[in-house]
Amino acid sequence: MRTFIFPIAFLLIFCLIQCSPSEKASLVIYGKVATVNPDFEITEAVALKNEKIIFVGSKKDAQKLVGSDTQIIDTEGGFVMPGMHDAHCHPYNLGDDEDSDWTSVSTAEDFEGVVRIIAEKVAQLKPGEWIIGGGWNQEYWPGKQLPIHDALSAVSPENPVFLYRHGGNSAFVNAKALEIAGITKDTPDPFGGKIYRKPDGSPTGFLTNMGNNMVHKHFPKPNKPLSWYMDVYDRAQKICWEAGLTGWTDAGIYPDHIGYYKAMVDSNRLKIRSNIMLQNPREGDLESHFREQRFLNYGGQEMLQVRSIKMYYDGALGSRGAALFEPYLDDPQSDHNLGNTEVPVSHVYDVAQAALKTGMQVCPHAIGPRGNSEILDAFEKALKENPVRDHRFRSEHAEVVRPEDIKRMARLGVIPSVQPTHCTSDMGFMYDRIGEERSAAYASPWRNMISAGLEPACGSDFTIESHKPLWGIYAAVTRQDHKGLPEKQWHGEQRMTREEVIKGYTIWAAKAAFWEHELGSLEVGKRADIVVLDTDILECEPKKILETQVRYTLVNGEIVYAQTLENP
Repeated sequence: MRTFIFPIAFLLIFCLIQCSPSEKASLVIYGKVATVNPDFEITEAVALKNEKIIFVGSKKDAQKLVGSDTQIIDTEGGFVMPGMHDAHCHPYNLGDDEDSDWTSVSTAEDFEGVVRIIAEKVAQLKPGEWIIGGGWNQEYWPGKQLPIHDALSAVSPENPVFLYRHGGNSAFVNAKALEIAGITKDTPDPFGGKIYRKPDGSPTGFLTNMGNNMVHKHFPKPNKPLSWYMDVYDRAQKICWEAGLTGWTDAGIYPDHIGYYKAMVDSNRLKIRSNIMLQNPREGDLESHFREQRFLNYGGQEMLQVRSIKMYYDGALGSRGAALFEPYLDDPQSDHNLGNTEVPVSHVYDVAQAALKTGMQVCPHAIGPRGNSEILDAFEKALKENPVRDHRFRSEHAEVVRPEDIKRMARLGVIPSVQPTHCTSDMGFMYDRIGEERSAAYASPWRNMISAGLEPACGSDFTIESHKPLWGIYAAVTRQDHKGLPEKQWHGEQRMTREEVIKGYTIWAAKAAFWEHELGSLEVGKRADIVVLDTDILECEPKKILETQVRYTLVNGEIVYAQTLENP
């Protein structure tokens, strides 16, 4: 008899807790509720009390929690899900684009268009003032050729020009910028970078990776007040709320920007979960630096933390800087280009050692197969000497990875941080860069990752790509562009299911930030970060995902965005 008493008693207690809490809800939402709990249960209602979820279940039971002061949102067929978290992005760039001295050349349809934009900018400036901007991509130009600086230098002889290529790992500069940096035909390539050259050895103006830094370090220092930076981050979070984002992982900033985030919390203006990666110092006492900068839950409510280190290891595929085992097939200057690594692999090991001793998470930028393999070498060596079990080291991008290294990621507990729209942006030139065979075996291998037991955290790398997570969800489940091309999908065998990519933007992204116990799913006791969509993205036609609108975004139970109202 006793064997039956405990289960019955337990069920009665569970029902009392789940179905009949004594307190009334502050807000109840009705709709198709994707809980993203371990069983990915679909329910009818979620109820909140202030910043926490107190009920998830049927509409009938939720109605018992409605009191005279309870606010009700009946979505009338809407889709309710956990707030989405962008696991790798650059919020400052998103907010700064609207109010800065940045010069965008993204609308240029060819290099001549870039020259025209810069000529117009020069007319507005005094000699000597810098023109800093970017957004160009030769892959979209006729002929797809990298530019040479002569025409740009002719229209801007006294103003140094620095234009990031799409992706941010390479840049194009004019003669004045080369002069200021002291780059001539006799300047050797820096470690981890490349100076592209004309037949006579003089620079073309195109620089990759650490080559950028030779010019970048000469930029004038910004002179903006604290309020200006706070406004930038405020604009960024408002743009993100409208897209259904309730959290972001800022993938690499310096301590001064961490101060701006703290000021946002102190003034109650930060209302998006902010997991911050500290930009890695290349020298000095790493352990002391990490201990000094690390903090958790600044200001309470799990709004702000710094527990991660961002470092750049290799470059990007677009600029032929991602580190490969076999050469690029289309480098016009070399038939043996294996890409770049910005730091020695020994430095990744040093950072990993210091991180394991100080409770930090290491997050190297690693795109190419050699880049990913070598950071795993460093991690494996460090973990053998300091076997911390729950380190959650990451590979940022993990775009082209060998099957054997996917298995090694799983064995070592390394989290792949992936950006689905990078796959669909890069598929147009991937065969040119590495060929069809390597692409089929290694490129954006999400199915292989998930089959190996990995849980890819999904992001966008905005503003390199769009900040809209629904676009990332579409890319992950179709591996097609917005026109539905290629019709047969680009290596569609590596697609994610809809449930998987939703996890990637919610619970898996939360886990990559050590927040899975508070966020990432709609479960009793968790924080009420919720998004309401107008379309059931689990069942609709794939193209409808792109057209889906966000109706409400809630952070800590507060409605921060409503489609029918002005943003709070």
